[in-house]
Amino acid sequence: MEEAITRLLLNNLAVAALVTDRVNWGQRPGPEVPAVTLHRITGKRYATMTARSGLEASSVQIDCWGETYSQAKKLARAIIPALPHSRTVLGGVVLQGIFIDSENDSFEADASTPLFRTRIDISVWHKEAEE
Repeated sequence: MEEAITRLLLNNLAVAALVTDRVNWGQRPGPEVPAVTLHRITGKRYATMTARSGLEASSVQIDCWGETYSQAKKLARAIIPALPHSRTVLGGVVLQGIFIDSENDSFEADASTPLFRTRIDISVWHKEAEE
């Protein structure tokens, strides 16, 4: 699922125009912004009485970073339409649907550079593609 979400974002022209290849899971690899970091917060695997169904529901946090509030918000506004609400198959993963749960803004100041962040929380229903 992680690779499919990354591909969705990097293959979207509006997102790629803002971040080039700065879409990473776990942490930002460097100080350059705008950038996107993603974190899988929770995941639940579903099963029937006889077998695992292969269906998973994951909560993912998408952090949109910018030097200004406007830059972070513009990136968030590009990402939301890049996430399909309907079934999409990508790289061996079936994305049954991606749903926006919440969005909020924050500011982080460390010793070097202040950063603005828009966080988008999403629910992703997914499973591995059937052979």
